[in-house]
Amino acid sequence: MLQLNEQECWQMSEGVTRIITASVDDLRHTVFEVLNGIAPFDCGVSYVVKNTPEAKYCLEPMAYKNADVVPSVHTLLKAAELAHKSSAYNSLEWQKKSLIFRDSDMFNKAFFTQTEIGRMVHTELGMSYACKIFLVHDEILVGKFWLLRRAERGDFGEKELFRLRLLEPMVTRAMYKYHPQNEEGRRAKKILTETFGLTDRERQITALICRGMSNKQIADKLICAEATVKKHITAISKKMDVSSRSEIFHRCVMENAVQNFI
Repeated sequence: MLQLNEQECWQMSEGVTRIITASVDDLRHTVFEVLNGIAPFDCGVSYVVKNTPEAKYCLEPMAYKNADVVPSVHTLLKAAELAHKSSAYNSLEWQKKSLIFRDSDMFNKAFFTQTEIGRMVHTELGMSYACKIFLVHDEILVGKFWLLRRAERGDFGEKELFRLRLLEPMVTRAMYKYHPQNEEGRRAKKILTETFGLTDRERQITALICRGMSNKQIADKLICAEATVKKHITAISKKMDVSSRSEIFHRCVMENAVQNFI
């Protein structure tokens, strides 16, 4: 039976504290740092997932910046697209509880040589082993973390999986707290959509304005031009009948529609 020694218990407790106290801006980076301490990896990838009745969409791609291999945003978006082409991988996204697994336990060797996502991970990124973490709360897939390793580091061990599974409930709750489809997010969406007629993108930008982000910071986060952000803000201001960013924030506060999501 797997157990934690005193030092491992202390490390896990410290990791939990860091995760549950992390801000929305630092959460996923903090999760990566904690995960790297208990199951070291050479490349870390994360997505926030949008859930619809028909599909799961990987948004907000992020690579752990302190890893040996840091893929570009373009590569991360491509990886998510290729993963969705695999029916075997897709089926795992519809599980109604969190899931932590090694690719070597779920897929045969053909997956790595005959699927586009397998070839990308192994050839383009140079990784031979992967551990995937799917975080589910109230049947919502709130996010995913991919931990990847080179061949020389070896596959993820049973003790590492054990520790990841112990940590998972705290990571899931922290991710759900800042997920746009949590209870608070759904309420804000209803208000901003029905009261002001904002589109999905306008609601997203409104939330980032409420977090105090500049136009450039918003553009960088949404991977678009700053001029595009300005056009959206103009449209938001018109729909809300206000004339400044501060008035957009004030209107959201007054309508109880301030969103604080990843």
